[in-house]
This record gives sequence, C-alpha cells and structure tokens, in this order.
Amino acid sequence: MIEALMLTVALAGKADFDPPEYRGYHYSKKAEKFLTCVAERESSFGWRSDSKYGSGIVQWIQPTWDHYVDRAGYPEWVGVRPYKAPKYVQWSTAFVQLDPYPKKKGLEGRHHWSSKHALTIGKKIKDC
Repeated sequence: MIEALMLTVALAGKADFDPPEYRGYHYSKKAEKFLTCVAERESSFGWRSDSKYGSGIVQWIQPTWDHYVDRAGYPEWVGVRPYKAPKYVQWSTAFVQLDPYPKKKGLEGRHHWSSKHALTIGKKIKDC
C-alpha cells in the first residue's frame, strides 16, 4: 500500500511537468537541457514543491528567489514563496539565474546546483 502511494505521488509530480515556457533573451536550448535536469533533481518537476530546504521547481531559498525574480522582471513576486508563483515565472527566473551558457559574461549559474550541495542534506545525486 505504501509503495503504491509513493508511486502515485512520484508520477503525479512528473505528470505536472511542462517544458520551460520561457523564450526570452536568456533562453538557449543548451540551457533548457541543464535546467530541466536541475528541476527533475531538485523537485521532481514539482513546481508547487515547498520545504524548509527550498521552494519551487529548482528549490530556491527566499533571498535568492527575491533577488532573481526581480532581475527576471517580476517584482510583484518578491517576498512571496516561489512555489506560489506560476510556472512561467519560475522558469523565467531559473533561466535568468542558472543559465550555464549565458549571453553575458559573469552570469554563469551552474555552480549553484552542484551535487555537493545536495549531499549536505542527505541526498546522493548526480550533477546535471
């Protein structure tokens, strides 16, 4: 019974996955592959995921979310838990923050999501 419930929960998260909707200035197909990997690893595509470790599709902590959601052009979401934001706002913010192949020097974000960070909370996972 418990296994069936766990499978249902896991499948429900993946069924809610939509490819990133963001296609703005910072978008790149290469970055989409990386961000999709991060979203699967961090929240199993659970854009409504919320815990003490993070919130939203890539598990932001609040100060990081506040900074990057504003940079992404959504100041109305500053101070709001990331999981409450629509998917397109979360994906837009992720592209602005995490793109490992940015068009502007100094915006590389890949280092924020290394597997070393996840090991500090007891998970063993691969890097994207």
